[in-house]
Amino acid sequence: MNLYIRKADLAVGNILVIANQNKETIFIAARDKNNPYLIKLYNRLNTLIGEIKLKNNFLKIYSIEINGEEKATINALPMLDIKYVHLSKINWNVMGNIPMSDYRVTKAGHQIMFVQPTILSQGHPGLEICFENLDDGPIGTLLTIFLNKYIRLPTLSSGTELDGIGLKSKIPYLNNFKNKCD
Repeated sequence: MNLYIRKADLAVGNILVIANQNKETIFIAARDKNNPYLIKLYNRLNTLIGEIKLKNNFLKIYSIEINGEEKATINALPMLDIKYVHLSKINWNVMGNIPMSDYRVTKAGHQIMFVQPTILSQGHPGLEICFENLDDGPIGTLLTIFLNKYIRLPTLSSGTELDGIGLKSKIPYLNNFKNKCD
């Protein structure tokens, strides 16, 4: 199943609509104005189904909860040249060009999800999230919003080459995954 998020909503919005190919709303995500690290995910009936929040401020550990149960934790993330993130408890590995939102999520060596930039209707840039199993949808959607929100490209002066700061993967196997949802 493919889901889509507008990049404009991710950049500045407090409400994010996650839709399917038919433009039907599947999830609605909301950021808390008082706590910027809290993101809540609702289904189309406005029932809270998950959230990601700061679990430990000192160690910068984030928690993903689905239906009130902690499903995964993410440790502090480096802000430059990030190519790999591990989610504990559910044992997911995120590999690829994470700052550019072009990555694969694997579990036990099997690809379960991928995220890539796309152009939505009316020419708006967005993200395409493809799941092998719809049950991974809430966790995968929260992970995608989190990685897009809290991973920032460094501020570059004009004329600086992105290749010079190591944003291209030097590991060849990161680009060998096939998009199974096509």
